[in-house]
Amino acid sequence: MSIAIAAVTVLEDRAAITRRGTVAVTAGQQRIVIDRVSPVLADKTLTATAANVTVGILDIRCERYVAPWRETGSIASPTNAGRAALPEGVRSSIERPAELAAQRAALATRRDDAVVRAALSRAEIDASGELTVAALADLAVAATRGQAVTGAAAKLAEFDADAATASSRAIDADVEAADLAAAIERLDARIASAEAEAGEQAARIVIDLVADKPGEVPLSVGYVVPGAAWRPYHRAILVRDKATLDWQTTACVWQATGEDWIDAELTFSLDRPSLGIEPPDLADDLLRARRRPDSVAVEAREVEIHTTGLGPSQVPGPRMEGGGPAPPPGIDDGGLGVRLAGGRVTVRCDGMPHRIAAGSFSSQVQLSLVAMPLVSPWVHLRARAVNTGSAPILAGPVDLIMTSGYVGRAEIGLVATGEKFHVGFGPEADVRVHRVETRERDDAGILGGWNVQTVRVAVRLSNLGATKRDIVVSERVPISEVEQVEVSVAAADAYLLDQEVTQVTARALDDRGLVSWSVELPPSGRRAVTLEYKIKSQRNVAGV
Repeated sequence: MSIAIAAVTVLEDRAAITRRGTVAVTAGQQRIVIDRVSPVLADKTLTATAANVTVGILDIRCERYVAPWRETGSIASPTNAGRAALPEGVRSSIERPAELAAQRAALATRRDDAVVRAALSRAEIDASGELTVAALADLAVAATRGQAVTGAAAKLAEFDADAATASSRAIDADVEAADLAAAIERLDARIASAEAEAGEQAARIVIDLVADKPGEVPLSVGYVVPGAAWRPYHRAILVRDKATLDWQTTACVWQATGEDWIDAELTFSLDRPSLGIEPPDLADDLLRARRRPDSVAVEAREVEIHTTGLGPSQVPGPRMEGGGPAPPPGIDDGGLGVRLAGGRVTVRCDGMPHRIAAGSFSSQVQLSLVAMPLVSPWVHLRARAVNTGSAPILAGPVDLIMTSGYVGRAEIGLVATGEKFHVGFGPEADVRVHRVETRERDDAGILGGWNVQTVRVAVRLSNLGATKRDIVVSERVPISEVEQVEVSVAAADAYLLDQEVTQVTARALDDRGLVSWSVELPPSGRRAVTLEYKIKSQRNVAGV
């Protein structure tokens, strides 16, 4: 019987596992056990279906236990019959920490005994040496007195024999103690490994079914596990000479669910199923009246423009509306519930990121040089492409690659199928930009009613290369949202530079406050653009 993981649908913060296999059943009621499944699976998501209509599923449940190689006598420890039922690879590696600890205690006792015997043997050697020295001293005294000592040679030979015997015992004891110490060190490593495995939690799925007749039955089991996630990751390869962009989308998936996905069919989904929620607690919302202030407090703020792309192109495909609030944390798919196929792959339960190809397309691009001096002092290469793929481009990081190799990383928002989008490929080295901004303030007098702040911006561009460059320069003008503040933009030629630099006056101003110039930079040439606008605020306005 083998009911292995066949398909996995990876969601934003979990994974739906599908196991498939064929089991041999007999007539009547019986039980099927699938061992070593993820112990963190959600019990309420457990399902089982049999393809054979003659088989009925009575019950399915998950039983959790400590791994079968834990201490003897625990509720999860297998009996000898249970050991025999385990796979050969598992059965051969079963080691109980208690048994290993008992073996270590016995080895430690034998080692201590060998150490004591070696110490006693060395004491005997020392004693024999002392006796030999004393006997030789007695012989010397007797010789000086002219007395004969009978049996002295035999006694000295006996002392030498005792010392040799004790030395042999000491050497044997030292060797035995060293061997036992090495064995204890190896056993300590086995104990550490067994204790680490003994703490592992495991689970099994138990299926009770009834069959009308014996045979082979295809069985499918599904459940949801936490500890898995995926995020989109893109790669943009620009061939500048051919003006083409190769776009590759990969799914970066992590999983620490407790089981490996071996050769499973992976699908990356943005569906958001719920395992049940509780309604929020309601709190009192108190309203209080307060006196209207005499002054109007205003402040400048940055507003991000949210769109799904640059608008539709001639490529047919679904359309998505732009704008809206900032997306919540997670993957932004515009509520479409996008599903990407990852093919048959293996993802180990190691918590490490695995990148899996999930889609690609090629598109012709329009290349342009853009400068936004307020944000960056560089002129950037920008490619405008069309999403010609079959699925939307999901928001995420993008690796930027050109002919020279990897050039950087950027971020991209949601782009629907058929939508145009921009990708920046870094600064152009031959062009320099210099921006100067000055502000003058004229406060209202005693009789005046308006404060006036004049802002002047000058942007100079230099081409250090030998090729003509067409650059789009963009600046920003604030937009007032209250009637007490007015913003007016001066004429294109109102603010002129004193230096002898050719000034470009043709410009465009949109309703979002963006001013743009199309500047043609000749080889080794210089150009400049200027902007002047006034911010008028009433006397009772604070913050401007």
